[in-house]
Amino acid sequence: STPSTGSFQPAYYGTFVSTSNQPNGGATTANTVNFDTAVLASGISITASNRITFANAGQYIIAFELAVTNSAGSNPAIYCWLAQNGTNIANTTSDTQFQGGAGNVLLLEQQWIVNVAAGDYIQIYWSCATTTTSLIYQAASGSPTKPASPARPERVVPQPKAAATSPRADAGSPS
Repeated sequence: STPSTGSFQPAYYGTFVSTSNQPNGGATTANTVNFDTAVLASGISITASNRITFANAGQYIIAFELAVTNSAGSNPAIYCWLAQNGTNIANTTSDTQFQGGAGNVLLLEQQWIVNVAAGDYIQIYWSCATTTTSLIYQAASGSPTKPASPARPERVVPQPKAAATSPRADAGSPS
């Protein structure tokens, strides 16, 4: 069973964000999502700025949200997917069509359950054929006062054992 520090509180977890914009590297580039801040973490860390690295084996829920903006008036498709130890995880690509044109922000959310060994790492990738897209950080603002919105919030927690028998509990199952 997964060790815990009490009722419903996992011993291994991580919440990571990016506080900077991340531009599209090119129309055919697989862009890694980078992190620069660990909000909370225990047993999970960020290495090489884009690897969610696990100190302990287990089944984990990877939940993330990409805040994407487009500086042009087009409505391109945005794709994102997961890789484990440098290899794309089958059937994890999700795509959505950007709507609204220039300056709007699209939130692309995914949640996956993955099996990892101690020392494994997961990376999140995104791509778009339009080079005017980027992951966007939104600074704190006033009227009323609101906190900043990271370009990339990420939460990682162990998969509870009771849910591990559900049909969606294998790697590659979207929420």
